[in-house]
Amino acid sequence: MIVMEIESEETVSSEEAKQILTARKKEKELVYEQRICDEFFEKTTRLTDAQLASMKEELNKIAILKDRYISLIISIMPDTEEEVEALFSKERTTLKKEEINQIVDIVKKHK
Repeated sequence: MIVMEIESEETVSSEEAKQILTARKKEKELVYEQRICDEFFEKTTRLTDAQLASMKEELNKIAILKDRYISLIISIMPDTEEEVEALFSKERTTLKKEEINQIVDIVKKHK
């Protein structure tokens, strides 16, 4: 039985998780759960490393967005105002119309 130890914990997007698993594959063989996640990310992720970095940088400029919101936006890639509003509907953070439009523009630019 393989026991994994948690070294640190942070919120990451599916794109970033794919990068982490790709790096781990180079170090050692992935365990079953990691392989399943890796297969899923191979089918669903769509940004290059450069696009991911650019998108994160642009989203970081929107002051109200915390890291977990940025990761959620990158994972879901909402490209309409309604999708962004739905994404934040249960959050305590309320976005202004201009912030919603900025997010939509950033996502559309990187899709």
